[in-house]
Amino acid sequence: MSSNSDGTLPTGTAHLLAARDGGVLTLTLNRPEARNAFSREMLDGLAAMLDVAAASGDVRAVVLRGAGGAFCAGGDLAKLAAGESIFGPADDPAARLAAQKALQRATVVRLRELAKPSVALVEGAAVGAGLGLALACDLRYAGASATLRTGFGRIGLAGDFGCSWQLTRLLGAARALELLYLSPPLTAARAQELGLVNEAVADDELAAHVAKTAARLAALSPEAVRAMKEHVARAHDNGLADCADAEAAWHVRLLESGAHRDAVRALAQGRPRAARTPTDPQHPGVERP
Repeated sequence: MSSNSDGTLPTGTAHLLAARDGGVLTLTLNRPEARNAFSREMLDGLAAMLDVAAASGDVRAVVLRGAGGAFCAGGDLAKLAAGESIFGPADDPAARLAAQKALQRATVVRLRELAKPSVALVEGAAVGAGLGLALACDLRYAGASATLRTGFGRIGLAGDFGCSWQLTRLLGAARALELLYLSPPLTAARAQELGLVNEAVADDELAAHVAKTAARLAALSPEAVRAMKEHVARAHDNGLADCADAEAAWHVRLLESGAHRDAVRALAQGRPRAARTPTDPQHPGVERP
């Protein structure tokens, strides 16, 4: 993956910014004048960059954030109030439905299923479908002044971009329905209590905290990370025996990896482990055809 001298990458739109620092790719939703509400250009750009992240051995972790002190307000209320849709003409609901399904799969689902760790840096508001994007990340860290809210019930909608599925998985049916029905604004501290975010962090420390966490994730064995994500996803729908069998299969495979051997030697010698680079032929995370 080639980037400019300052680490930035082209996204095809000003509504999404991308920059790579080492193995960490940061994607920034960039409509601050609208609290980073969705646009078609933003979602198309995000879909394309997630494909790049998935295919590039240079990317070891993804950070998703918003510009201007907000994460994402979800749907653009100005367009909704005017009866417009970013997904297609108002008089063609079939086209709108097809476009929204495709973009949901290319963004929220793609992010959730990405075989690399992802982190949401939540400042300000994360509302509606914007909350859905944050929930699709593996880890979420919120600034102390952030507010998380479903918002759908307040405007006569039921939810999209995977919010109902993700809330149910994270919180259970009763709590998910409470948040969808009543749309209470959740402080970062309350969101942490509920398990929606991993940690509430002081606003002025949030960016540094996420950067440090992302760098740690990028230093992990990509194949071990992939296995961990598969294990956790499988645990939702399968019994203990099947999950343990799958863990054993990956365990045997990873025991033979260079990353495991390097880490064990480093620990045995009491020294920090040096992360293998994506160009190392022994590197277990090199994309295979």
